[in-house]
Amino acid sequence: MYQKKTNLQNLIIISIDCLVLALSLGIANYIRHGLFFRGINGPREMQVLTAIFLVVFLVVNLYKNFYKKMLLRGPFQELLEVVKMNLVTLAGSTVALYFTRVIDAYSRRVLLYFVPIDVVLMFLVHQLYKRFLPCFYRMSKSARQLLLVASPGEAGRLAAEMKTIRDCSYEIKGLVVLDGGNTSGRELTGEKASVSGGREARKAPFPAEGERVDGIPVVAGEGSLVDYCLGASLDEVIICAGREEQERLREAMENMAAMGITIHLQIPVMELKEAPQRILSQFGSYHMITYANKVAPFGALVLKRLMDIGGALAGTLLLGVLTLILIPVIKLDSPGPVFFSQKRVGRNGRIFRMYKFRSMYVDAEERKKELMARNEMEGLMFKLEDDPRITRVGRFLRRTSLDEFPQFINILKGDMSLVGTRPPTLDEFEQYKTYHKKRLSFRPGLTGMWQVSGRSDITDFEEIVRLDVEYIDNWSVALDIKILIKTFLTVFAEKGAK
Repeated sequence: MYQKKTNLQNLIIISIDCLVLALSLGIANYIRHGLFFRGINGPREMQVLTAIFLVVFLVVNLYKNFYKKMLLRGPFQELLEVVKMNLVTLAGSTVALYFTRVIDAYSRRVLLYFVPIDVVLMFLVHQLYKRFLPCFYRMSKSARQLLLVASPGEAGRLAAEMKTIRDCSYEIKGLVVLDGGNTSGRELTGEKASVSGGREARKAPFPAEGERVDGIPVVAGEGSLVDYCLGASLDEVIICAGREEQERLREAMENMAAMGITIHLQIPVMELKEAPQRILSQFGSYHMITYANKVAPFGALVLKRLMDIGGALAGTLLLGVLTLILIPVIKLDSPGPVFFSQKRVGRNGRIFRMYKFRSMYVDAEERKKELMARNEMEGLMFKLEDDPRITRVGRFLRRTSLDEFPQFINILKGDMSLVGTRPPTLDEFEQYKTYHKKRLSFRPGLTGMWQVSGRSDITDFEEIVRLDVEYIDNWSVALDIKILIKTFLTVFAEKGAK
């Protein structure tokens, strides 16, 4: 799943600038008339004046994107762009006011005062925004994890170029220098590929693993590229290499695409059957074609996150009431904590703690090894219908899905979504093959495709993977709503059946 974050960054700063623009008009009007958002003849004058300025401001930015490369601009260049944007907005608004005559009388001094006020405020806001954005990505841990792959002749230049971009929405995990090693790693089927003869002796120009190129660590060689991607928390890969090296990497790229990793490949382009959607992108002076299993519409992702936040807020309120009721019930049933937390693997390999109401005895993890022979699931998951580790209260909580309510906290934090794929445990993830990891290319969910497709009947892990991948490939907001409705119906149907 791929979505350019620059769209979100632009939307945020444009929204802030609209508020600054309205505030500047209010301050200018107060200086001239002693009134803030009220004209001489009533509030309507200022409302109309503000609306015209906002419309002109947005239309101007549709035709001339003043926010392009905003994060790369220095203070002086930023000031020039802000001045130009305000002068164009003032000119357009003046023309609109003159020809439309929607306001009978307005003060030209207010318009003249507006420009310097808005320039100062907007410039300060832009500088604060640039300083805040890196902090936001660090605190929210939402920066895209990026791996650089380059030929020996391009490795140093690519590393230096990425540093000049200053795009804080990326966190560079490391660098792989193409050294002619075996690139097959694991096949699409997930079987280990045999490497005949081992890797050739490393030539001096190729930095070894652990060394650094322009401050970026070398994390793998060409032969171990796929295995590194499989085990690492990774969202995107930039590949900068010649045509011959790209062809040599085709199988490795197919494996990465099968994991759901977005690939930015330096032009010229090739066809990848596992990543049918492609868009053009640019990293510094490098022009790339981006391969992804799905390019998500920006508006749809924003709507999905708003649904998550709204649903999680409602769920957290219910969680507070449930906690007060269940604290004595869970503790009287068996000794131990009320809540259970476990490390799970989230989007593209990120590790997070998932929360539940405790439904098992405290020694459940230790007893799991004794029960593995009775596992009813085929594959990497563990499931036992009459699991002796589940407490009496725990059986009720699981049957009614009440044990899942603490996961609304995970949704609020951004670790999970209302609808997504099931987050695996660490030991499950360690056994993943390349095509399994694709199910992690989407944020894990409280519910999902396999939960509403007869979760009690599915005993094949590969079938769960197939349903998760089907959900990712066909994702839309409408599909999420459909799954949520089916989840409610499934839960109530199970209650009725019991």
